[in-house]
Amino acid sequence: MKKATSSAILFFVLTVSAYAQDIEPDGQIKILPYKDTQIRALEALNSDIKYFHKRIEELLSFLNKRKKIQNNEYVQFIPAIETYELPNRERFLFDKKFFLKVSGQGPFKLEGIRFVTRKSMVTKLRPVNDELGILKNENVSAPEANSIILSVQRKTDGGIQEETYNLSNIRNPDQRVKLVRSYRNNLVEVIQAITKYVEGTIQADRRDVETMLDGLDQGGSFQEESNK
Repeated sequence: MKKATSSAILFFVLTVSAYAQDIEPDGQIKILPYKDTQIRALEALNSDIKYFHKRIEELLSFLNKRKKIQNNEYVQFIPAIETYELPNRERFLFDKKFFLKVSGQGPFKLEGIRFVTRKSMVTKLRPVNDELGILKNENVSAPEANSIILSVQRKTDGGIQEETYNLSNIRNPDQRVKLVRSYRNNLVEVIQAITKYVEGTIQADRRDVETMLDGLDQGGSFQEESNK
């Protein structure tokens, strides 16, 4: 019995010692370094992000021409989707929108981007379980992805809990890469959404012109009324 107790104490001491190595002198948890493959992945992602920022910036003049930029900001909603989560097949509704912060009078400059995603439980007679995620970059001109911030707010029957993450406080390097990749993928979604709006506008304008021309071709004779 005494031997078992000593073994348990030794295991506890070793465990505490191992976790103590993960704590900085100021009390912060140590951030694990990147591996070479992760560094290369970040370099590729940063290159993509820089390119997509430029692509979005090129679309700002069109949005302004259509009077879609108000108070130096453009907002667009992404169609909501409903999904199930196992094992209880709880039903959740995801709705999403993005905000583009711009400056200038033309050419316009992209200053910042926010992606807001809301996850709400729609299953009836279940505890409150809502989640609001904000992925933002308020300094898109920064050369690296260090300005990307993820804020997560969870609302349950027990109250509201909020956490903020960025590349400086996420311990796992894989998760840091995943954060930057998620931001890159959201930029692609922005370009697709705006491009779809541009295509829809072009098609609508073409239909309007076609309808007008058809009306002119099918109209009767026109005689100017003269004064008698």
